[in-house]
Amino acid sequence: MKDNQRITIYRLLWEHKRGFIIYLFAAFLPILQQLIQEGLFSFSFSLLDATTSTEISARITIMVTGMLIPAGLYWISRRLRIGFMRDILLTIRKLSFRHILSLPVRVFSRKSRDEHLSHLVNDINIIENDFFVSFLNVIFNVGLTLITICILLVLDWRYGLAIVLATFLVALLGRFFRKRIVTLKQQESEANKDFSKQMSNVYSGLEILKLNRVEEPFRIRSMGYVTALEKVKMRFNIFDHFQSGTMGTLGLVFQVLSFLYVGMELASGRISLVQGIFMTMITQRAIWSMVQIFPHLNKLRASEEIFDRIVNGDDEERQELLPSGTGSFALNHALKVDNLSFSYEGKPVLRHASFSIKPGEKILLKGASGSGKTTLLNLLAGVHTSYDGTIDYDGKELRNIDPIFLNHGIAEIYQDVFLFEDTLRNNITLFGNYEDSDILKAVDQAGLRELVERLPLGLNTPLEENGKNLSGGERQRVSIARAVIKESSLLLADEATSNLDETLGRLVEATLLSLDATVIAISHRHYDGVTENYDRVLEIDAGTLSEWHVDDYFREVV
Repeated sequence: MKDNQRITIYRLLWEHKRGFIIYLFAAFLPILQQLIQEGLFSFSFSLLDATTSTEISARITIMVTGMLIPAGLYWISRRLRIGFMRDILLTIRKLSFRHILSLPVRVFSRKSRDEHLSHLVNDINIIENDFFVSFLNVIFNVGLTLITICILLVLDWRYGLAIVLATFLVALLGRFFRKRIVTLKQQESEANKDFSKQMSNVYSGLEILKLNRVEEPFRIRSMGYVTALEKVKMRFNIFDHFQSGTMGTLGLVFQVLSFLYVGMELASGRISLVQGIFMTMITQRAIWSMVQIFPHLNKLRASEEIFDRIVNGDDEERQELLPSGTGSFALNHALKVDNLSFSYEGKPVLRHASFSIKPGEKILLKGASGSGKTTLLNLLAGVHTSYDGTIDYDGKELRNIDPIFLNHGIAEIYQDVFLFEDTLRNNITLFGNYEDSDILKAVDQAGLRELVERLPLGLNTPLEENGKNLSGGERQRVSIARAVIKESSLLLADEATSNLDETLGRLVEATLLSLDATVIAISHRHYDGVTENYDRVLEIDAGTLSEWHVDDYFREVV
């Protein structure tokens, strides 16, 4: 499957051509099963016409034998369909996860992790419960309706044409309900997302809630999300039942009319009892199949839109994934920011900021909480690109640089370090292909040599979940080692020492200042004898950026 092609759920089905053909064959078996059952029921009335015991025995044998066939067809159909459904659902989960991983940081960060998780769990569950059930029902009901109409046209062409007209009227009514069904299903998806986000937040802080005995307010708030989700589901179910009931009533009217016609034909002697019963039963099946087609078609349409969103992204995501800059990244001369302005959700964060940084300089970024320091780092890293002004790396505007080169040239260190259950080596290299000498160099520059020598397997020692077997300072040094081994020209540190005690914070800050790379660091802490080693201070106050020599800043401002 080519990455640059838009994926639809039907294209995905056809990509698994062999399995899809088997699935279609299996989906048609219940049609044969249903027709055999209708035929056997009608044939049972032929016992009334039997005149000899031999004839009765023969017909009973046919009926008993015929009753075994539908059970066998059901078992075969079920077995053939299950494997294909499992494979498709697995592929959808992979495609959805691949889409999330392919999003640029600026796009991914606009939604919470819980929203992305909701797509992987709740939305795919909707597809599983709605798409495949509805797809199977559409195949069954369309196939049964078409075959039934063909049989009726052969038995009585006038009657067959009347049934064609009846099914057409049912189809028109079904289209009337489609838009509302799709809208309600999308609302259910959004409600699931909000519910998952709220529950994740509560569970993440459940220990704090219990320690502070504030469970009740959060329980009430959470119940609000539960109620909202159930209300959306209830609205969908009510409308779905209204749709089914309305179409069912119309189907019942046509069924009564068919009884009247067949009854008159029987009374006139133009058809036999067995034929009359068979016509009545398959007519009922044709009409009710058409009644059921459109509710399932409407659910299919809703599932298609959910699939499109989780696999291809929404309109905003697709726009962001369009080709961007193609230039290379370098910071050999200067990082120049000129007249930079940025607003977030209509609120100005930076106003006409200008500054220049030379390679190797160490810059301390200061400002009150919420002043825009992290936003400035995100702008320099290309997380946000909808800014006014320019950000130039060696004379090349950031938006003209290929994001891959930009991400390689810039490293970020956050206060919360992401570590995973694998070896220390892989946590440093992030599965990159590096020589041992390069890894050890990064270990030395990040101050991890003592840790590596202390661990039983050195670099090959497995870390526990989120690095629980490391101290806070060691975790931050792993983050620094990642930046070093990338050989990034620019290192952006956002409160890298805020979660550490005084001693560890001092060591980590000193490590940052000892690196060869250009460093821009946010820090609220002051470590005597260490913090003064920054070259300059950039301060953001009410959206305005000012520049200070480090000595002047700590003498006049602090």
